[in-house]
Amino acid sequence: ILKEEGLSFPRESVIARCVEMKRDIVNADEFECGTRQLLNLGHTLGHAVEAKSDFRLTHGCAVAIGLAVVTRASVKLGYCKKEDGEMILAALTALGLPADTEYSVEDLFSAMLSDKKRSGDTITCVLPRGIGNCIREKMTFSQLKEFMEAGM
Repeated sequence: ILKEEGLSFPRESVIARCVEMKRDIVNADEFECGTRQLLNLGHTLGHAVEAKSDFRLTHGCAVAIGLAVVTRASVKLGYCKKEDGEMILAALTALGLPADTEYSVEDLFSAMLSDKKRSGDTITCVLPRGIGNCIREKMTFSQLKEFMEAGM
């Protein structure tokens, strides 16, 4: 159960709402040219965690870890307000999702270099700015590694 402002939201209703929102975004941006790219929040690092686990970790759990790391780094580096970051992390915990990984930055970084969002020596990451507010941020590989270290 996810609790917000004294109200309880069963996991099923949270999932149903997320599916509705994703459906609407995909319908509006079929070829992933704009807003749909924001659905990659947590995925760049999540795919690396998933691969390093030899796919023993589910996609959803791996993306949750990616979201947690990206959120912590975004708060630490000033992209996201601390209160919003705390709410994101609390939601993951309330839903029983993991927020940490056993893999090192080095292990994950090497796996991230094959991500589809890579373009030459940069990669575009989706970062939370606040609840319901994300941005796409192009980073060099050295910036990405520093960003990951801030969130681990």
